Amino acid sequence: MKTKIVKNSSLYKWSRNFKRIQDRFYKNQYKLKRIQQIETFIKQGKFQKVYHIKQTRLDLDIPTVDNIIDCDLVLVTHQGYSRFSCKGIIRWIEGLINNNKNLYFCLNRHYLNIDNSNIGLELDDDYEKAIVQWLKLSLPDYTVKELSNRYVDKGKHFTWSVPDKHFYICKN
Repeated sequence: MKTKIVKNSSLYKWSRNFKRIQDRFYKNQYKLKRIQQIETFIKQGKFQKVYHIKQTRLDLDIPTVDNIIDCDLVLVTHQGYSRFSCKGIIRWIEGLINNNKNLYFCLNRHYLNIDNSNIGLELDDDYEKAIVQWLKLSLPDYTVKELSNRYVDKGKHFTWSVPDKHFYICKN
């Protein structure tokens, strides 16, 4: 039996607008804690030129620039990078850091190591701790600060809009 595969391109458009769709679920306006966390970090760090790599429109109140060369901080909230292999994520981070001094990087813990690749590191049995250890051990020439809020995810935290693992990474 042959199965016909249909590619629905409208799903991509839906995912870009998911945050706005999600906001309509509630009568009162609110701000996701992770969005507030990003805005606060940028304001407290006095970053004035943020280059934002995104998949979903988040309506962040931050000063952005259109060219990555002009920025003082790269902000990555795009879900797709969490689906790279672990080594691919590290190579991509190193490429961004080599061109820019500061990176605020969000990863979706549910997608990490989606290809089940062996990274050859001894890591903690606690998955969230292991993610931090993996980044720190894989980026020894960089400062990696975890900014994530720890919680048990039962599907109610809307990690589709803003990934749940947050890191500030900069050159030593």
